[in-house]
Amino acid sequence: MLKRYLPAVAAVILVLILIVWHLRWTITGQVVDAETGEPIENAVVNIKWLEPGPGPPGMRATVTTEEAEDVSDAKGRFKLPKYSSLLATRRFRMAIYKKGYICWSSVRIFPKEYIWTGKEWTFPTMKKRTGFTLDDGMIIRMEPFKEQYSREMHALFTTSIGAPMRTGLFSDAIAEETKLSGEIARKNWEK
Repeated sequence: MLKRYLPAVAAVILVLILIVWHLRWTITGQVVDAETGEPIENAVVNIKWLEPGPGPPGMRATVTTEEAEDVSDAKGRFKLPKYSSLLATRRFRMAIYKKGYICWSSVRIFPKEYIWTGKEWTFPTMKKRTGFTLDDGMIIRMEPFKEQYSREMHALFTTSIGAPMRTGLFSDAIAEETKLSGEIARKNWEK
């Protein structure tokens, strides 16, 4: 009698494994100048894969499961790993940095306008990036950094969206922004 149900039980177990099993494959993308459409070479592309950490529902922190990065080639192309299961794609954060451009984030958009408080320029609320999906063949349009933008605000933005990303290439690429952000923090601490 057990032999009769064995194929059905095996099929159910296989389906359950496939539902929760995380699949991993490589996807490609391209980084281009938002104004000219020209490829951007040597942009550092970083992705951080996240899952819920320990703790009660609603109070869980996220845990990094993997970080990966690549540098765009002469045609602006890069490769990154992508994970998903049959139920859902895993959460991620992605950032791209190239000196001379606004740092790109899959989570937030750099505010180009600031508010004068009477003592200093501050960010308005950063807008969330919506509609971005991690797809093979994606094109990321980076905006050139303009003279009228605040270098200090850009440093704070870059280090806030890139702060959890501690891999070598990305950290090295944003070293100037990290230093400037630290100087701003020290000045504010001394006040």
